[in-house]
This record gives sequence, C-alpha cells and structure tokens, in this order.
Amino acid sequence: MLPEVPSPNDPHVRHMRRMFLAVITGSFLFLIPWIAYLSVSLPTRRTVSNWRYAWVGFDAALVVAIGITALCAWRRLQIFVPWAVATATLLCCDAWFDIVLDWNSNELTGSIVTAVAAELPLAALLLYAARKMFRLTVAVAWRRAGRQGPLPPLSRLSLIALTGHEEPPQAAQPEHQDGRRRGHDEPPRGPDDGRGDQRAP
Repeated sequence: MLPEVPSPNDPHVRHMRRMFLAVITGSFLFLIPWIAYLSVSLPTRRTVSNWRYAWVGFDAALVVAIGITALCAWRRLQIFVPWAVATATLLCCDAWFDIVLDWNSNELTGSIVTAVAAELPLAALLLYAARKMFRLTVAVAWRRAGRQGPLPPLSRLSLIALTGHEEPPQAAQPEHQDGRRRGHDEPPRGPDDGRGDQRAP
C-alpha cells in the first residue's frame, strides 16, 4: 500500500512551507552582512589551544561519513544519496581548510597535492554517483506516475510533479458498438431505440 501523499493545498502543509521559506530566506539575508562584518573584524592570526582536537574531531567525522556511505553503497540503499552528498561536502571543506590554513607554511604543497589527488576527486565521484542514483529513482517514479515524454532536468523538476496531485488527463469515453462515443448529455439507448418496434405480437 502506497503512503498517502499530502496535498500541497493542505493548510498544514502550506503553513509549514511558509515557515521553512521564512527561516531559510532569513538565514540567507542575515549571513550576507555577517560575512562582511567578519571580513573586517576577524584577526589574521590567532593562537588556539584545541587545534589538535578540532582537526582530529573533523577527520573522525569524515571517516564515519565515508564508512556509512560505503556501507549504504554496498547494501544498495536509497539513503546512499544524502550520505554521499554530505561526505562530498565534508571532503571539500577539508580541502579548503587544509589549503587556506597552510597557505604560508611549508605544508602547503602537501595540502594542495592531497586536495587535487584525493579529496576533490573523491568528492566529485560521490556527487556524480548521488546525482546518477537520484535521477534514476526520479525516472522510475516519473514512469509510475503515468508521465509521458522525457524526464526534465532535475533543476527544473517541481517538488510535486510526482505526487499525483496534478489533474490527470481526461479519461477516454466509452464507445458504442457502432464506434460512436456517447456524449455527456446523451441518454442511454434502450433496446428498441432506433431499431423499430421489436415487441412480440
């Protein structure tokens, strides 16, 4: 039994959507001046005492993410898609901070080589696989929803295009035995209509 898909016109769904849009849009607008403030207020140098724990903790989280992503891939689970995206994001962050924080040190060459040879290619592979699997899943849902024609690009596919809430095409009207279609206002024919008097004498 397929789960019930809430209608986009449901008041609760519309309320939650408005709240989500308000939060995500407000966060975007807030971060723009915040980044400008940080760019002029943060010091260029700072000594920290937990540097080792910060990087060990980050790399531990990265190892866990890679391990879960690999496990999901081996078991062919749909949750592989978000885990692959999250792991790719962590890899890109790792490459960024390695290069930026080692910019004026003797370790810059090693950071660039690691980023170019390992972190960024692995991130690109995970993003490619996630996009491929997501598109295949959407293609299956597209066909099962009765959609015709090629699947549109994911960047243009509506969130509710596969829920079945859009008005389906009008069903074909039944035909008479003589090949004509019955109109909506045409009464059904009786056994004697148009055939003369067939009553028994």
